[in-house]
Amino acid sequence: MKYDMTARVYGLVFRRILGSYYKKHVPEMSASKRRAVFRRIQEEYKAMLERTPGVGSKENSLEDDLIGACWFFALAKADPDMSPERMEDVIAAGIQSNFMQKSHRKERENGTLFSDEVQDKKLQEAERSRHSKYEMDWKFTYEKGEDEFYCTYTECGICKLAQREHMENWLPCLCRMDYGTYDMVGAELIRTKTLAAGDDCCNFHVIRKKG
Repeated sequence: MKYDMTARVYGLVFRRILGSYYKKHVPEMSASKRRAVFRRIQEEYKAMLERTPGVGSKENSLEDDLIGACWFFALAKADPDMSPERMEDVIAAGIQSNFMQKSHRKERENGTLFSDEVQDKKLQEAERSRHSKYEMDWKFTYEKGEDEFYCTYTECGICKLAQREHMENWLPCLCRMDYGTYDMVGAELIRTKTLAAGDDCCNFHVIRKKG
């Protein structure tokens, strides 16, 4: 993948979230140490992106997920004091931040996730995934619905990235992030299996929240 504008924006947003977390929850970390961690994250993030094959760029919305995973794996490598538990706290704090909540308010209020436009694109991506030429791509099926949908992944790009980067222990953090991100856009995720846990699939059942 390329360190392009999308990757730069993701990096800036996540850095803002992490900086706020450090200041609030790790007050003993000096400003100079924060800067050093940010510098190492940036170096590792850029390098990881450039050594990770893409999955179709703008044709595939899941490439954004792969970019995000690169940043969080870079964080795990860059901060020697980071742990899976702390990373989960960072993610939760970021999702609940005013910045992220305001950024996704319209999606939440309009039910964008359940619109024909979004769901029809997901159907197209699911069909295309069956014959994808990209080694890091997801493979999945999608069932459209008015107030709910089902998305079943049998291959996961983030799991493949974790294997390449020897970051399997950090996968559960990113899996659990799904619950918060769906909640942020007005939906509830029900899931009983994940590929990261050794199951045969990730079975997403997503329901529109009422009220």
